[in-house]
Parts: sequence; C-alpha cells; structure tokens
Amino acid sequence: MAIVAIQKCSTYEKEVLKEKIRNCLDAIGSAEFLKPGMKVFLKPNCVGAFPPELGITTHPVFLEAVVEILKEYTDDIIFGDNPATRDIIPVLKKCGLYEIALKHNLKIFRGNDLITIKNPNPRIFSEFQVSREMIEVDLLVNLPKLKTHSLTYMSVAEKNLFGMIYGLSKAGWHVRANNPLQFGEALNDLYGAILKAYEGRRMLHLCDGILGLEGEGPGTGGRPKAAGVIFASADAVSLDRVAASVCKLDPEKIFVTKIAHEREYGEGDLKNIDIVGESLSAFEDLKFQEPVNPHSTFGLRLLKYNFLRNLLLEHPRIDRERCIKCGECVKICPPKALKFKKAFPHLRKSDCIRCWCCAEVCPKNAILKSKRPLIGRIALKNRD
Repeated sequence: MAIVAIQKCSTYEKEVLKEKIRNCLDAIGSAEFLKPGMKVFLKPNCVGAFPPELGITTHPVFLEAVVEILKEYTDDIIFGDNPATRDIIPVLKKCGLYEIALKHNLKIFRGNDLITIKNPNPRIFSEFQVSREMIEVDLLVNLPKLKTHSLTYMSVAEKNLFGMIYGLSKAGWHVRANNPLQFGEALNDLYGAILKAYEGRRMLHLCDGILGLEGEGPGTGGRPKAAGVIFASADAVSLDRVAASVCKLDPEKIFVTKIAHEREYGEGDLKNIDIVGESLSAFEDLKFQEPVNPHSTFGLRLLKYNFLRNLLLEHPRIDRERCIKCGECVKICPPKALKFKKAFPHLRKSDCIRCWCCAEVCPKNAILKSKRPLIGRIALKNRD
C-alpha cells in the first residue's frame, strides 16, 4: 500500500521545518531513502524568477531544511531545475535559492547535458531527452509546490518532474501534445520513462504546501494561499491524490493523476493509500479555489478536436496596464501564437493551443483569461 505522510506546519522557521520534515520521513521509512555517501539530486520548483512570497516556487527555507537533513548523510548533492526561458542562475537568485546553494556548497547544474530515457509501454511518446544529472544519481528528491494549474488543474509532485525536460524544449512538448488530455498522456509517458530509468534507485517527493497557490496558477495569475501543510511520499501519484483531498479539489478533474492511476504508475485511489501523520480531517477548514472553468472528462474528450478550441474555450488576454513588454510570453509560446505588435504581445487566437505557458512565465500577471465564448458556455454547461 502506498504511504503519504502529512504534517501541519504554518511557518518557515527552519528548525520547526526540519522537525516536521523528519517526522514525514520517519513516517514513510527514512532508512529506505537516506543512505551514507549517496549521490542526490535536489529538484525544486523553479518555473521562473519569482520571489518566494508569491507561493510559486519552492521556498528557500524549505530547501535549506531539506539540505541540512541530507547533509547528515552525504555531501554529494546536485541542485537545480530547468526554467522555461531563462538561465538557471538569475532564476535561483530571484527565488532566493542561490544563496542557500552557495551557503551549503551545492553543485548547481546547467541542465543541457542530455540523456534519452524510454517508456517501454507508451500511449503516445516513447522517448524523452532529459537532463542527465537528474537521472544518474542514487536518490532524486523532488520538491514541488502545492499549486493549482490552469491547464492540468493541479501542479504538485508528478507535474514538477516535467522540469526534467531542458528549457524551451518543454514548449515543444506542448505543441506535440496540444490538447489537455493528450498532454496528460504525454506527462505520464514521461513519468513512466522516469520510473523505468530509476529502477533499482529511489525517488522521494517532499511537497512545500506551507504557502501554496490557488486559482489561476501555476504563475502570477494565482493567489498565494496559506495552507500550512507538508506532504511526503515515495509515490508522486499518491501524494498528488492526497493533496487534492486536503485542498478540497475535485479528484475527477485531476486528469494527470487519473491517467497515472489507470496506467498503474502509482496509487490514485484514496482507499488504497495509507495516510500517516495528520489525518484529512485536520484540514477540514482548508479549501483551495480551483482554476476558472476546469475541464471535466466530457470536456477533455471534446477538446481532442483542435478546431473546437476557438469555439468553446477562453483565450489569453494581454492586460496592457500590467504588461512590461519583457517578451517572456512571446519566447515561451509553443505554437508561436504570440508576437509583438505595436510594442505589445499580440495573440493570433486561431493558433493558440490554450496551454497557458504564457501566463505561467509572466512576471506581472499581465495575461488573463477572456470570458468563455457563449457557445462554449452552452456546450459545456453543467459538464465542466
């Protein structure tokens, strides 16, 4: 039976955090993960250059607490992520993580040394080019944030592993899997390849939910949410399923987790997950606001037909009062539907695949959702 540990924690005070994280690790069997002299890769959520108070990226004190625990076993620790549009160093500095890496002499990787991993039983894609240093270690420690997501509904442990794909290469996967259901299958093809690559070695998922993000996440469109929770598990799928229940989010809409459960990549049925530490009832007053108009199973099936997107779905809208013309949205846009026009980003709506990468990287929450078209409101009424 899969095990997920939960601890209440309302502060980023380091010593308190270390105690809570130790409790989580002990509850899921720390001896299985923490070995003397092991080689470790630390994978935070560093989607972009955002300060920690926004609740978008892994908090620096959370990182430091984990590092100090790992340092009791090994000094062989590599650290980093693959931000979509920027070099890792300025991103780490803005997120407050660079100082922690220097303080503890962590090796910061660059991510562009790639290796091919394969999924032996794919639905769509069998091969992925990922950063070698994330794979060739004894233990991967995945440090996601607890967030909602405009495309995937939630972004926690499994979605954070999409960061194994290097830089702008991630945008290419949005083009290849250009509707939500197909993207969910592609994410699970990747996760299956990661599981295969890690056979005989371990992955540990520690989720920073002390300050999370609700609404139109995973970037500045979301709102910071004081959730006061830490999760730990060896199974990303189980962690994500339990996190959804803690946040009072609809498990039927977490299609990435549902696909993973169906493909037996992890446990997505709450009845088969052993929840240790705090119980779900300890969070009865916690509720995250979900993204606007999340997709039901019916909606996901319908949106497999690309021509229906413009008829049924909302689209990104540029708020010129907030836009600073930085070009991050234009740079990341997978189908190149955003171009500069009269000094501002301009959307060619017919080319937009509604991946919301633009909103994810926007530093000023200048990319908003339009209203859903009338035909979409009628066609998807009481179904989304």
